[in-house]
Amino acid sequence: MRHLILMDTFKGSLASKEAAEAVAAGILQQDPSAIIDQSPVADGGEGTLAVYAAGGYEIRTEWTVDLAGRPCEVMYAQHEQEAVIEVAQICGLSMRHETDDPFLLHTKGVGHLVQTLRRKGMTKIRVALGGTGTTDGGLGFLHEMGCSLRDAEDRPIRFHTNPLVETRRLACIDAPFSLEALVDVRSHYSGQDGPAYLFGPQKGLRRNEIECLDQRLKEMETILKLENIQGAGAAGGLGGAIHAVGGTIVSGAQSILAYLGCEERLRKADYVWTGEGKVDRQSQLGKITGEIVRSAGIAQVPCLILAGIVEEKIPGALDCRSIHIDRPVTLDKEQTFARLTEQASIWLKELSREQG
Repeated sequence: MRHLILMDTFKGSLASKEAAEAVAAGILQQDPSAIIDQSPVADGGEGTLAVYAAGGYEIRTEWTVDLAGRPCEVMYAQHEQEAVIEVAQICGLSMRHETDDPFLLHTKGVGHLVQTLRRKGMTKIRVALGGTGTTDGGLGFLHEMGCSLRDAEDRPIRFHTNPLVETRRLACIDAPFSLEALVDVRSHYSGQDGPAYLFGPQKGLRRNEIECLDQRLKEMETILKLENIQGAGAAGGLGGAIHAVGGTIVSGAQSILAYLGCEERLRKADYVWTGEGKVDRQSQLGKITGEIVRSAGIAQVPCLILAGIVEEKIPGALDCRSIHIDRPVTLDKEQTFARLTEQASIWLKELSREQG
């Protein structure tokens, strides 16, 4: 039997590659002759660089500034004149210091790195959006890209506060190279499903700040012509900013599955295994686990999901099981690995018994 294993990260426990290795170990315990085909996966957030590195991209480092303007060295992936960056390494929620004011954080570092890579000769840059701590509508990025951001008195903004609040006039330029935003959400640039209301609380914004930023996002949405653009609200509006300079917004999950050649690999598989730390409603809305289930359904290959926590099962999968069933949930790396291995072995044994 041939098993295609495409496991997402178990945040706080296992990287994508480690989760896949745990499942593979369980399969081989039960069926030593099984053929294993595995790859790390991501949906445009954490782990995206690892996916491209596994496919032959070289990991390099460069300097930029973080979400509060502090110098930071970040990794990116490069192959010939193409580069991939993860914005979470630049303005990720984990980059925030306790003393940082969430309202003031910005995406200037993303634009700075994109411009640096452009000067290095990159002709295509993929920007993986996910896990950010910013809600600036991507205006920090636009500033670094050379767009004109001016205040109510027609002066260049000075980033004394959130650039959404300062900016009253904005003139964009088109990027003279290919720019692609890999998104894992379909949210709009403003409104109840926009970045301020949807993700502001988890980024530390207060209610009055959320209302203020959403009002400014509404105005910028009109200026940048982002009405009804799905994914524009990704990374606090950075998705919309990339669109505004001529970039494209694509599903990170679909893009990465295509890069990995999963359509062809699915045709050869008897089973596909996937999963993540928590499966919930969001897993079906552009996340990698949901996209794998959808692709498996098209290929008519049974899909098995192993997760840490299961809040809502994904329709179309053979089943969705928690590895912590009847046991306390843990983030311990060794225990998570062992439970993934154990549950994969148990499940395959059940499938073998059902097939006679």
